[in-house]
Amino acid sequence: MAHRPGVPKRDRSVDRRNPPASPAQYRQVARIVAHLPDEVDPSGRAAVVLAGSWSTGDAHELSDIDLWVVGPPDRRKYLEREGYLVAVKYGTAADERREMRHPLHLYGAVPGWRDAKIVRDPRGVARRLQAEARRFRWSTVRRSRDAYLATQLASWAEEVAKLLRALATGETETASVQRNLLANQMVFLRLLPLERFWRTENGLWEKGARWAGPEFRDAQRSALGTDGSHGRESCEAALRLYALTARANLARLHGEKRRLVLGACRRAGYPVEERRSRGR
Repeated sequence: MAHRPGVPKRDRSVDRRNPPASPAQYRQVARIVAHLPDEVDPSGRAAVVLAGSWSTGDAHELSDIDLWVVGPPDRRKYLEREGYLVAVKYGTAADERREMRHPLHLYGAVPGWRDAKIVRDPRGVARRLQAEARRFRWSTVRRSRDAYLATQLASWAEEVAKLLRALATGETETASVQRNLLANQMVFLRLLPLERFWRTENGLWEKGARWAGPEFRDAQRSALGTDGSHGRESCEAALRLYALTARANLARLHGEKRRLVLGACRRAGYPVEERRSRGR
């Protein structure tokens, strides 16, 4: 792409606008966090923990400060302190336990609680939740996880149909949006059966490519355009991603949901029925 006059050139090979946080910045964030409990919970009764990258030691300069406040009802608010965005998540202990069991949330909730740093815990609630997270076993959620995967794959069959329609009508912008939706979401449905926590979406698609194998990796790169693919080629890759994800979850598909998913793959031109005997 030609350089536009008036726009400064920038070396994109290594973007230095958000480097790893320095020891001094970790100390600064620790000082900020130490003063926040009374502000986010003036009652003094709620537990407050630091979660996310500032608690795990892999923060960058622009990383959010994630505070979880256990006690008040579920809600969120955002603050700005000394140049840092502070994301405050409120929820009851029951809310937190539900997240550690729900397939949509447990990938972040369980490792998040395992690695969290307790800032204030007047009633021991945070310590109990952390202990529960460290005792977590996948066997306790497999049934709900499998049901969730089947429901999600069946619902995404509609997005496959929308992408096929856009390709047929030449609606390139709509096709691109549908491609992006599939390319963004399939990694979650592909990785849940692997029973590996990914904690954060930072770097998730790269991790997913490694964990799911070369066939999924190549389709994802093409769908996202990181291998130079574009237009119809990248849309076809998004359809392959859906079929690969369906194949990986075939044993979890039954009845109407199975028919919906297999039908979508067949109409897309990437049938997976021939793998049926292996998936059961």
